[in-house]
Amino acid sequence: MLFLVLAMLFSAVLALVLKYLDSGSPYGVFFVNYITCALLAFGALQPRTLYNGDFTPCWLGGITGLIYLASFSANGYSIHKNGAILSSVFTRLGVLVPILVSVTLFGERPTLLQGLGVALAVAAAVVMNGLPRKRETSAPETKVYLVPLVLTLLLNGTADAMSKVFNQLGRRQDDGLFMFYIFLFAGLATLVLLVREGRPLTKRDVFFGVLAGIPNFLSSRLLLAALAELPAFLVYPSYSVGVILVISLASFFLFRERLNRRQMGAAGMILGSLVLLNL
Repeated sequence: MLFLVLAMLFSAVLALVLKYLDSGSPYGVFFVNYITCALLAFGALQPRTLYNGDFTPCWLGGITGLIYLASFSANGYSIHKNGAILSSVFTRLGVLVPILVSVTLFGERPTLLQGLGVALAVAAAVVMNGLPRKRETSAPETKVYLVPLVLTLLLNGTADAMSKVFNQLGRRQDDGLFMFYIFLFAGLATLVLLVREGRPLTKRDVFFGVLAGIPNFLSSRLLLAALAELPAFLVYPSYSVGVILVISLASFFLFRERLNRRQMGAAGMILGSLVLLNL
């Protein structure tokens, strides 16, 4: 459980860094972020080798890294087509994918109370984020583009689920190598987009990239460690809503951002879901 709590805390730090990042093009920051993560992952390897007798960390890490970037791109496209609120709701719903994978493919079976905790956690994430308000009758009708929303849900969920897949297919001594290849491939793919965009790296990109990369690496590594100890149906929803709760508390104490009634209700739902998940 300690690994899961620490993963929540570092993921919340990452989210706060990205929340207050104002950049016209995020590719520079994300490139430096991924390379920072790859360097940290390689520095933590014991032994420091790119091959440890098993190709699973390489090919599965490479696929996961590309999915990371694809989920980021899909989320950006969905925000462009449908707005940030609706897209963020579907991003949160992506937690259903690793839960379904763990139950259907790996035989994990939550109890009834834990199943209720999962449902309450998903509902809390949606309520905390909010839904688009109903249009006034005089306002022009806004079309909802379903394909970008579904891609956002599936790709974000799949990116999360890949850690559980490696947890089942790979060896525990290769966890660090798996992390290294994830961030290496994600960084290289981001570099291609950065070059195609023709925008040079700035000092600001480097600063925020490193600032984001350190908690990003730590949260990812700790989440993988948590999956080695706890069932995925407990880890993923707890991680998702726990990060939301930590961000909400940090925003209140650090930035004096107050929660409205809906968000207060969602925070109560989060606490309730965490209790049910741990029964």
